[in-house]
Amino acid sequence: MRILIDAHMAGERESGNERYIVNLVAALQGLALPADFIIAASHPELFIESCRSRPGWRVVKVSASAWHRLGFELPCLVRREQVDLLHVTYAAPLWPGCKVLTTIHDVSFRPHPEWFSLRDRLVLRFGVGLTLAAGGDVVTISEHSREEIRRYYGTLRNSIHVAHLAGDSCFSPSTDELGKELIVRLGIRLPYILAVGNLQPRKNLKRLIQATAQLKERGIDPFQLVIAGKAQWRESDLSDEIKRLGLERDVCFPGYVPDEVLKLLYSHAAVFVYPSLYEGFGLPVLEAMACGAPVVTSSCTAIPEVSGAAALLVDPCDTGALSVAIEQVLMDPALQGRMRADGFCQAARFSWHKTALDTWKVYQQIGEKT
Repeated sequence: MRILIDAHMAGERESGNERYIVNLVAALQGLALPADFIIAASHPELFIESCRSRPGWRVVKVSASAWHRLGFELPCLVRREQVDLLHVTYAAPLWPGCKVLTTIHDVSFRPHPEWFSLRDRLVLRFGVGLTLAAGGDVVTISEHSREEIRRYYGTLRNSIHVAHLAGDSCFSPSTDELGKELIVRLGIRLPYILAVGNLQPRKNLKRLIQATAQLKERGIDPFQLVIAGKAQWRESDLSDEIKRLGLERDVCFPGYVPDEVLKLLYSHAAVFVYPSLYEGFGLPVLEAMACGAPVVTSSCTAIPEVSGAAALLVDPCDTGALSVAIEQVLMDPALQGRMRADGFCQAARFSWHKTALDTWKVYQQIGEKT
């Protein structure tokens, strides 16, 4: 079998989507599978070394532009390389020329279009809708996402498979003093409350900022709130809220940080808070747990499926409940210890090796279809 994997998002700082494809490719490469693989990448330099050392693996350059890649480059590659299976994310070419597997992380753009720009809404609605209508198989990242796809797209000819994600292997506890010095150089004041995610409405960071103000009103100080993530649509709402609440000195935005810095931020955080309103998985929850951070997170969508009993779960729309849960962790060292131990165990339940095995099984099932 010859498999073409669209990895155009690698190197584009697309957070969860990028982590997914980079880790999946690395884990597949570690399995020594009886197939030939071609990686279509906008940043092929990220894969050249790993492909060079593995027979049956190659990388080719493609455009980051969805229209050119889906409309021309991928179909041409399929024909030229005699590809049996094309694995894409969210949207496939209209005429791919081979069997297709599409990864759909979630369909949050259906229940919450207000969280997306007009461009993203159109691309996702048409891309996912047309791809699903074509009837190829789908792999998603949680049982919650599988049910959401069925809910919003009705009876499909598609088979929908689940392959859970995992935290990157680089995420582990790091408590050295040099790490603390680096954190301070980023303008972060210890101790701090950490949040991670692109600065977009569904991450619910405005309520977290409001919860931080409530903590300060109750004298829970001097904890700083650190929000690490790439700025996206409507991030200015957060700045306005911080000014309104007078928290300019109490909230720090280091921006997008590389994994080695993110590992330090997780490891030294007094508590990690992930109040997202909607997640297809919630990968930062596992990353934080693997680094030993106590986790407070949302009780909705796929997050309880990921966090298990190792986190404090709260209604993300209840700002008061969010601030109380954060305070509970900050003020109880014994609870922090239990949550760290439970978090290590929960994070260990997920691995990219298992994700790759589950994905390979899907490849085989598709290959056997007539």
